[in-house]
Amino acid sequence: MLAVAGSSGIAALAGCAGGDGGSGETSSDSTDTANTATSGSGGQVYDATFKNAYDGNPVDLHFNSSASQNYSWPAGRAVFAPFLKYSFNKDEFLYGALDDLEITDEEVTLTFRDDLTWSDGDEWTTEDLDIQLQLAQKTGSSLFGYVDDFEMVDDKTAKLILEGPTNPRIIRFELTNFFVDTKAETHEEWVDKGEAEFLQWAWEDPVASGMFQFENKDRQAFEFSRNPEFYKSDNVNFETYLLENTGGGSAQHQALMAGTDVDAATSSFTPPEIAEQFPDHVVEVNIPAKWGYGIVFNHDDPDFGKRKVRQAIAHVINRQSIVDNAGPRTKFTAPIPCGIAPRDQEYWLGDWYDDFETYGVDTQNTEEATQLLEEAGYTKVDGTWQDSEGETLGGRYYSPAGWNDWTTMTQTVVSQLNEFGFDFTVTTKPTNDWFGQYSGGNFKMGSFYWLPGGSRSAFPYFPLYYQLWASDIGGGHAYRQFAQSEQTIPGPDGEDMTLDTPLSTVEEIAKQPDDEGARPFVQQAAWHSHIELPFLGLVSKYEQSWTTNDEWTEPAQDNTNRRVKWPQFWWVHEGDLQYDPN
Repeated sequence: MLAVAGSSGIAALAGCAGGDGGSGETSSDSTDTANTATSGSGGQVYDATFKNAYDGNPVDLHFNSSASQNYSWPAGRAVFAPFLKYSFNKDEFLYGALDDLEITDEEVTLTFRDDLTWSDGDEWTTEDLDIQLQLAQKTGSSLFGYVDDFEMVDDKTAKLILEGPTNPRIIRFELTNFFVDTKAETHEEWVDKGEAEFLQWAWEDPVASGMFQFENKDRQAFEFSRNPEFYKSDNVNFETYLLENTGGGSAQHQALMAGTDVDAATSSFTPPEIAEQFPDHVVEVNIPAKWGYGIVFNHDDPDFGKRKVRQAIAHVINRQSIVDNAGPRTKFTAPIPCGIAPRDQEYWLGDWYDDFETYGVDTQNTEEATQLLEEAGYTKVDGTWQDSEGETLGGRYYSPAGWNDWTTMTQTVVSQLNEFGFDFTVTTKPTNDWFGQYSGGNFKMGSFYWLPGGSRSAFPYFPLYYQLWASDIGGGHAYRQFAQSEQTIPGPDGEDMTLDTPLSTVEEIAKQPDDEGARPFVQQAAWHSHIELPFLGLVSKYEQSWTTNDEWTEPAQDNTNRRVKWPQFWWVHEGDLQYDPN
């Protein structure tokens, strides 16, 4: 069983861009007097326009979700219905286009809504799903790390044949990445063509299955209109939805500050001093990102490929100071750098939790770091660490340009390391070049997200796998060779712990029927992660999503839909975000 567990990290870039009962991530939303919606309230449709701030030129973007580089995922969420969604505040899966989902040891039965229809009036059938799954298999969808085959039962029912016993939560999380975005009529021609050719196809005029249908795009905006064929069209009481190209960062802050320029911003990091200037009707919704700032190492590097050097770096960095400098309102530290989302660690590690090395959450453990570097063969000369040939220990530390909070965190990390005697210089690159630097293995170490992000990072299999395989950078961290080799490391009881391979240990998590069966393998994999440090997890965060309640409704604080990604789309789907003329 081999799955690609990192692809959702791409969507997580928009922001800078736990287990059952174990997530526990909460944060108070900022809201004044709310207009509270009643889901499913049909009635009058208003000639009103919802403007959602967006950073991107729509002319350059398209609707082929498989071609992720130029696919506009917010535009996709406006026009394509999701199979399944996940509520972070209730730890529940919510049906979208699906009507039922049954998972056994051998197969998954998907039953879709009878009223699922395309915007051109054609009925959706499993003929569309058959093409979608064939293309997903062609392009290496991570679903096929668990699914061996599939068959269409009838027009609304399909079966996925599993390779073997698979934790049901993994299948559910995988299905949260699927949308009704493939129509046989428009996509079947690509089944017999090469993968590269399909991934170059820019679908410009999509047939919709979701709340809105595509009308137009130009440099200023994507324009959508209400889709009367949508299965919950009574929930959509306004005519027009715009993804307006405001630009990112400060441009979106200015638009929200004005109070009338836009009605929402899907994800926009906003410092407290800026948020305080927003009008009272601007509502902040905090959603656990299961994603955040960390360090990726090149394990082929003669210095940073050494475990003791990586551990020394972990000891030197004061994680709390990173949070304090970059925004404690929305960020928090990883208690243990072990490949599991921070707020899920106690639940999953259980009685092993206190045995883990924290490397100092709010301290710099310089004595421990010094001992590790000396044991690794380095000496400190005139305040700078050097190897046996007199070469300084450091290099270029890469960080993405334009990510303001990441810039602050990078400056904090590099300052701490250099004060201790490392010799790093910060090099910023545009996002695509930043990815390319790591994909090509042309680096020593640098900033990168240590969790793949999205709802499935709540289940530890996905982040633990991601750290071993680094799918988002094509394994450019050079750890895959070690992930597939037997490893012996110091165990929690002081004795050696031997893993057949780290990868096979992580894969065992996916095969267990429940959390109790998975926990022993989670503990072993997390222990390995915190000793070997394929990545170094430092900080996680809440997504800051923004909407308004002067003319638009919102769900109550305890509503299951409150913290589903993303409010500007799922709330419309459920009738929680409607136009309020009063």
